[in-house]
Amino acid sequence: MTDSKVANDELDDNSAGLILSGGGARAAYQAGVLKAVNEILGEPKRSPFRIITGTSAGAINAAAMASNNHQFDYGTKRLEQIWSNFSPDQVYKTSLRTLSKNAFRWLWNIFRSSQNLKQPLSLLDNTPLRNLLEEVIRFDDIEKNHQAGLLRAVCTTCYNYNTGNSVSFFQGHPDLVEWKRFRRYGRKDRLTVDHLLASSAIPMVFPSQQIDNAHFGDGSLRFLTPLSPALHLGADKLFVITVKPLRGEPEHKPTVPTVGDIGGHLFDSIFIDSLESDIERLIRVNSLLAHIPESDVVRDQLPLKAVDSFIISPSIEPAELAGQYFKNLPKGLRFFFKRIGVDGEDGSGILSYLLFDKGFTRHLIELGYQDAINQKTNIKAFFE
Repeated sequence: MTDSKVANDELDDNSAGLILSGGGARAAYQAGVLKAVNEILGEPKRSPFRIITGTSAGAINAAAMASNNHQFDYGTKRLEQIWSNFSPDQVYKTSLRTLSKNAFRWLWNIFRSSQNLKQPLSLLDNTPLRNLLEEVIRFDDIEKNHQAGLLRAVCTTCYNYNTGNSVSFFQGHPDLVEWKRFRRYGRKDRLTVDHLLASSAIPMVFPSQQIDNAHFGDGSLRFLTPLSPALHLGADKLFVITVKPLRGEPEHKPTVPTVGDIGGHLFDSIFIDSLESDIERLIRVNSLLAHIPESDVVRDQLPLKAVDSFIISPSIEPAELAGQYFKNLPKGLRFFFKRIGVDGEDGSGILSYLLFDKGFTRHLIELGYQDAINQKTNIKAFFE
């Protein structure tokens, strides 16, 4: 970890923001894109991103990259290595006994008074994920990168179950101020494993996480403006990596949806829909400002500014890839998933979010890498 200082004006003049969306296992795609960015930019030592924000699984990737802002080349390779060797038991306990116990406890508490609830309910026990995060993310290096002037801010968003607000916890430059908007807040804090577990706590699937005196869950939940934290933190251009194709939905034959199908659409609404809507707003604002002449006095009075952005999303729907890796899951987990209508053919939407299998994640890494390489010219232009 270098102790060299970077002047604040240099930091502020290059405030490119990296935005990593949520998406469970789909977030492996982001590792592939960042791998390509590293190669396209000539394997730079310092990260081109001074501001990094992430939500849910994207928050985990954001923290991993922020801890390596002083060695971007190593950071992207390390992130790829982690995602390339994933197995479900690194994220949640996969034994049929544990799965059945959690499901029974969840159902049993439906018929009991909530006043008797002493610990958060969930279908899966993500204790292994805490152990993994404590092993692979060096939180002290996040602070060191900030102190060395290599990182303006890192931010992860969580959903406060007690108040119904989105809270964006950020760590970074002293001049950054907290913000308050309708049902969304920016709050200074030093990030820990608890923040990452909270942001990635998929509703009903993983348990909520207590931070101070409140319980938090997945940051994608009701987060209507996922681009805003990076702008609040000073980003003047945005590099956005989402994990679902930004294109129209194909026609499907009408069939009765299974529990797995419904769960997949619910996950899409949590992780993806708000980001797509926010991207549309960004494009509309940029288009509006482009039609107002620079000399027009009205332009100076508008509380808006044009924000350069680069948005990359999968060229193939990850759900279409997930089914072929279903057989790689442990037997008990396959049995559990089949009970809710998820197998190699049905329920691939929800499966693609929970399929922490190295075969699937490696496929997504390669997809992200190729998608970014195919846009090499545009990516170079964005950073230049």
